[in-house]
Formats: sequence, structure tokens, C-alpha cells
Amino acid sequence: MEKKNICIVSAEAVPFVKAGGMADVVGSLYKYLRKEHNVYLFIPFYKALANRFRTENEEEIEVDFGEGRKEKGTIARSLEYPGVYFIGRQEYFDREELYGPGGTDYPDNAERFSFFAKGVLEAVKKSGIRMDVFHCHDWHTALLPLYVKESCCGSFQDARTLFTIHNLGYQGIFPQEKFSILGLPWKYFSMEELEFYGSVNFMKAGIIHSDAINTVSPRYSVEILTEEFGNRLEGLLKKVSGKVSGIINGVDYTVWNPSFDGYIKKKYRTYKGKGANKESLQEELGLAKEQDIPLFGMVTRLAEQKGIDMLLEIMETLIGKNVQFAVLGDGSAFYKDALGSLHKKFPANVSATFGFNEGLAHRIYAGSDFFLMPSRFEPCGLGQLISFKYGTIPVVRKVGGLADSVEEYDFETGKGSGFTFDGGSRELMACIEKALRLFIDRKSLASLSEHDMKLDFSWKASVGKYLELYGELANI
Repeated sequence: MEKKNICIVSAEAVPFVKAGGMADVVGSLYKYLRKEHNVYLFIPFYKALANRFRTENEEEIEVDFGEGRKEKGTIARSLEYPGVYFIGRQEYFDREELYGPGGTDYPDNAERFSFFAKGVLEAVKKSGIRMDVFHCHDWHTALLPLYVKESCCGSFQDARTLFTIHNLGYQGIFPQEKFSILGLPWKYFSMEELEFYGSVNFMKAGIIHSDAINTVSPRYSVEILTEEFGNRLEGLLKKVSGKVSGIINGVDYTVWNPSFDGYIKKKYRTYKGKGANKESLQEELGLAKEQDIPLFGMVTRLAEQKGIDMLLEIMETLIGKNVQFAVLGDGSAFYKDALGSLHKKFPANVSATFGFNEGLAHRIYAGSDFFLMPSRFEPCGLGQLISFKYGTIPVVRKVGGLADSVEEYDFETGKGSGFTFDGGSRELMACIEKALRLFIDRKSLASLSEHDMKLDFSWKASVGKYLELYGELANI
């Protein structure tokens, strides 16, 4: 089979820079697709990258936005990672945060990411590589499929574009006056194109002008066609539904694997090994050090999407039943204050750690009995897939990738992989009570834990489906 040229374009990717789960997905795709094809990864040259990754001498590029406006930037090629390129422009990317400080957006994000998308094409043109597929991720890269169509460059004439929606809740919406800086004809500022209730919507460009669209789970690809999950784009998505599909994400088991995880207290392959990790986690977080207390872990964004408000409504009731919680995340100041108050009031039962802590995330997966994800919507979710590998039983709301991956446990047959619920805090309480019922039956708990550890959500199957999709696009 002849190798083809695949260009992955994203605002973030591990191991380079990460703000959320998209970085894990993009980094894994780069890693595993390289075994089959020539893969090129483009990300912005953020300030955080300059001192951590060695690059070749930077080359200058000039991005033409038309009407006499040109902006200079740079291309830097990684010396350690083949095919990885960084698109730089100091005034856009030499900043402490990727998208904005404290969960807010930079006011010039339209300028930053339109430059990035055009900069990728200039870099590809400069390299002389004829790309077969441009694989674009979320709104930050959504203009690229349209720029490819608008380009008269021979390098892009035969290229196809795939647009992956990781989270439809973030669309890249900007004031109307920002349209003039995109370098696009005004015919694209219409309801049928990028105009969105008087504003400019980057996500619409990717949806309309890509050759194919995929979401990060099969169920989410159906959910986004509905009013509940469509974020006011369900009408447009229904029109193009023939090119929409879903591929569930995988987990990189070279990173997330308790049998050789260097972050955890004791490496393990069976349920028995979790005990030492639970005790160590309880001690680290100042929780009561008892095996007989059920411990629920969360590694999450502290946002309404993640259902934190539902959990907060019932936490004191659960603490009254002697339940423990270990929460790691960052986000809303309101939720941080609420969790902080519960920690002060119930230090033996509630731990709340704010910010990003890779090692603690691993230890929460290893040391918890159950993993909570009461999300209002969840395009895929990696937490439940990781928790499987660590033998930590997921308790999830039945949406998106959570519904695709977690099978309701049946107490009579012992079949299933976790606990699921529909609805709000009352239904969440009932779901957690089922988990507590299982916790009392230690033999069944151990059996389910070891069953989950054997589930395979590696990237092998997911990469195979992406290869099929590329093949449909470019006859690979």
C-alpha cells in the first residue's frame, strides 16, 4: 500500500501542549497513524514550547489576507518528533495561556487562529509536500477547509478535508467586525455560510466546507442533530448529516496502565493491588484512611457541562452515608468555592485539588473505588475509558461517548461495566446508591473491577476506523 500524506492540524497536542482531552486524541493519532502513512502535525508555536522542545532554525512565512494586508510568521520544525511543525507569530502565541486567562478568551482569538490556519497552508506550500488529507480539529482550525477551497495553489487541488468536532459547545463565535480580518470574500458572511445570529462562527466553516465530519463517539454524532445537543447548529448539521459519522476515542495504554504506572504507589494487574493505592491516596489527600469507606474520584473541568452542580446538591447527603470524594480539576470559581467549603467542613471525606496535576490524576484513577462523570453532555469522555483500565468502576450519565462505552451493571447476572443514569441530581443519587450496594459485596466488586480492567479501548480499533475514513476521502 502506497503511503499517503496526512496533515493533522490542531491547537493542541500531547506531549507538546495540553488544555483538554483534544490534546490526548491528537497526540495519539499522530503517534499511531505514523505506522501506516506519512503524518504531519501542525500546532501553534506557543511560548511554553520554546524552551521545552528543540527545533531547527525557524523559516519565515508571509500570510496574505488580501486587500494589501500581509502578516509575517515563522515555521519551526521539531528535531525530536518527525513531521511536527510549529506555526509562530510572537504577538499571537507568545503568551502564558493557550486560549485566554482564567477560562476567558483572548479578544484577538479570531486573528490568532485565522493566522494559524492560513499559516499551515503557507508552510505546506513552502515544504512542497502534496497533502492527501487535511485533518482539522475543532473551531480553532475550522477555517482551513474553506481556505483550501479558496486557494488556487496546486498543492491543495486534490486534497480532501476531514473536520473533527470534539465539542460542539465551543464554536469560535466572534463579532461581525472580525469577518473583515479573515481574508475571505463577503459572500461568506451570510446565513448559509459563516454568519451566525449577526456574528461570525468559525465552526460553521468546518461543517460546511469539509469533505467529511466526524465526532468523537457514534452517539454524539447523532445527538448533535437534535435541539438538546446541537447548540443552535442542529439545522445545519441535519443538512450535511450524510457526511457526519462518529469514531470513539481510544486510550493510550503506554501512558495509562496500572501495571507500569510510575505515578502510583503500587503497580498492579488485579483488584487486590488497588488497596495499597487507595490507602496512599487517602493519606496524600488527608482523607480518613479506611478501606471500608467508598471513595469516588473525579478528574474534570469544573463546569456546568460536567454536572458538578448535580453532584453538589447531594454531596452532604452522601457524606452522611460516610462516602469520600477526591476531586481534581479547574474551572468555575463558583464550583471551586463550593468544593473548597465542603473540604473545610468535611476534611476526612472531601478533597478538592484545583489546577492540573498529572501525577495526582493517575493516583485518583488507581486509588478510587468509583469514577464519577455526571456530564450533561459528553462528546466522548476519556475518564471512563481510563477508569476501566485501572479497575475503577465508572458512574456516568447516559450521554454521548459515556453511553457508547459504559454498559449498565446487572446485579443478577453480573454483566455490565458500570452504572448509568438519565436525569438530574435525584437520578444521580439513585445511581450512586447502586454503586454503594455493590461496594458492600466485595466479591462482586472485585469481579466487576477485574472485568473492566480487561476491556480494550486502545487506539488500535479507532485508528483503523480513521484509516477507513481517510481511504474513503482520498482512495488510500
